[in-house]
Amino acid sequence: MSKHSSVWVPKLKKGGGPLYLAIANAIAEDVATGHLQPEQRLPPQRKLAELLDLDFTTVARAYTEAHRRGL
Repeated sequence: MSKHSSVWVPKLKKGGGPLYLAIANAIAEDVATGHLQPEQRLPPQRKLAELLDLDFTTVARAYTEAHRRGL
């Protein structure tokens, strides 16, 4: 994804689990499939929260979980 392409937005799977885990899982899946490249910057937490219509803390927790997993 270049600097001029659209912002990455995860495709969240419906599963009834916590949304922060769904976002972290989407990050992991998109890294594994090549939709996200290693070292590619994710959108700012507030921007992603706005795009997904979620609370900022949900996205912050998801990013923390992704970091914990080494993503």
